Amino acid sequence: MRKKISTALSIVAVLLLMVPVVYYGFPKMFADTLYPEPPGEIRGIIDECAGIFGLDKALLVATMLKESGFNQNAVSPAGAMGFMQLMPATFAGLKNRVAELQGKITGDPFDAKTNICLGAAHFAGLMGTYGGNEVAALIAYNGGDRAARRYLSSGTTSGLVAETRNYSPKILAAREYYATLYGSSSSQAGGSEGVSVLTVTGIKATKTPEPIRVEAKGSGDVTGAFWKAFINDYFKTLISR
Repeated sequence: MRKKISTALSIVAVLLLMVPVVYYGFPKMFADTLYPEPPGEIRGIIDECAGIFGLDKALLVATMLKESGFNQNAVSPAGAMGFMQLMPATFAGLKNRVAELQGKITGDPFDAKTNICLGAAHFAGLMGTYGGNEVAALIAYNGGDRAARRYLSSGTTSGLVAETRNYSPKILAAREYYATLYGSSSSQAGGSEGVSVLTVTGIKATKTPEPIRVEAKGSGDVTGAFWKAFINDYFKTLISR
């Protein structure tokens, strides 16, 4: 009996010792693979586009990761293009109608600055349409206006298709992780007063809600943020299917 108890206690002790090893070691091994930073050549573009439209840089980066995995030439089966996976109709509707970008972008949907800034403009417009509700804006970015309004009327994402239902939790969790890495450039953007971007209904928004402020670089719990993002990505998705 004593031998069995001793063996059991030894197993418990080993498991307890493994907890910090897994908790701190796993993120160090896989963070760069699961949540990489954007390529160096587009980081300045991300800062600029987030600043123009008063968006949280970390949220913009998380959206790009989810949409294209930072693949500039990505094309979805539905025809969405580039870093921000803009649909052809969205690209055509925005490229000549966002005053803040005139003379700064090209007609090429795969051009980095053009794609990222138009994606930022589109998301800022959605934020204006849905009263600053980030979840609704993300749902609309992925699943369209009808899905966003269904969420707003019901207060739940349970009635949405799995991809759209899982879209906003993944991005918001990844945003928190990126925010702990390098903070957000949105606090330097001077807010978003007077930004005129097209909403999904075609009405211009005169003010986009203030972006959420995040902690400065290095001040957040990077390991905790990694696990939150990882659980949202790989466990909650499986449960919700």
